[in-house]
Amino acid sequence: MAQHYEKDDIHHLDHDAPMHGGAPIQRAISYSLSPEQFEKLYLQPGGVGGKGDLSKRFANPTPVGVVGFLLSLTPLSMYLMGFGSSNATSAVAQAGPYIMLGGFIELLAGIGEFLLGNTFPCLVFLSFGAYWVSFGILQLQGPGAYAAAGEPAASGALSPAFNDSIAIYLAVWGVVTFIYLIASLRTNVAFVILFASLDVGFYCLVDAYLKIGKGIDPTSMLKIGGGFLFVTTLCGWWILAALVFGSTGMPIPVPVGDLSGFLAPKQKAEESTV
Repeated sequence: MAQHYEKDDIHHLDHDAPMHGGAPIQRAISYSLSPEQFEKLYLQPGGVGGKGDLSKRFANPTPVGVVGFLLSLTPLSMYLMGFGSSNATSAVAQAGPYIMLGGFIELLAGIGEFLLGNTFPCLVFLSFGAYWVSFGILQLQGPGAYAAAGEPAASGALSPAFNDSIAIYLAVWGVVTFIYLIASLRTNVAFVILFASLDVGFYCLVDAYLKIGKGIDPTSMLKIGGGFLFVTTLCGWWILAALVFGSTGMPIPVPVGDLSGFLAPKQKAEESTV
């Protein structure tokens, strides 16, 4: 049966179609995606997807990257807040998940977004995938990391040189996240809140590591940072629900606050009024 594919169309096969020769006749059902719907499924600013028809033939990698991020950050945020008997040092036990879920899965999702031509989610997933790999490796290094910094394992936790280096690294990530925050102003409200809370969380951790290097108790700042990161995960879980329900056609509305038309180029805004 001939099928016609057009840009920004999603096709579903109707398996309840009439039987012919013992097999169902596959009937293509097509509907066009609006910029809001496209952005909601791919988190691409402005609802503008990559060129070509790969999005019709390949699965959407966006939910994969989001779930990898959430499965790593959600436990970490709870550790930082001191949920149950956990604390910041509990992160060491999750080094493997950080590398496999936050790192490997997000890197795969970033490659998938690259193939589809979705620049912004590609950048976000690849960069944060690399971040989680580096974070997991840092947890695996343990006392060896302190020794590499020229400090004995027993005193390394209080070393200004070691902890300030981590603080600087996290501060740079805060800058990157702030740029992502500005770009997300053309996606949706949930994504904006996610990046805003994540950015604040990064700088809370920066302050915590500076306190550790000075021998000051960082517990309160770690808990505050964990709280902001927990807000990040709540937004992420909401976005994931919207992505999964949208991709399966579930009639469950999960509004994310469309901003695809916000800060639109002047030419595009003029064309939309014609």
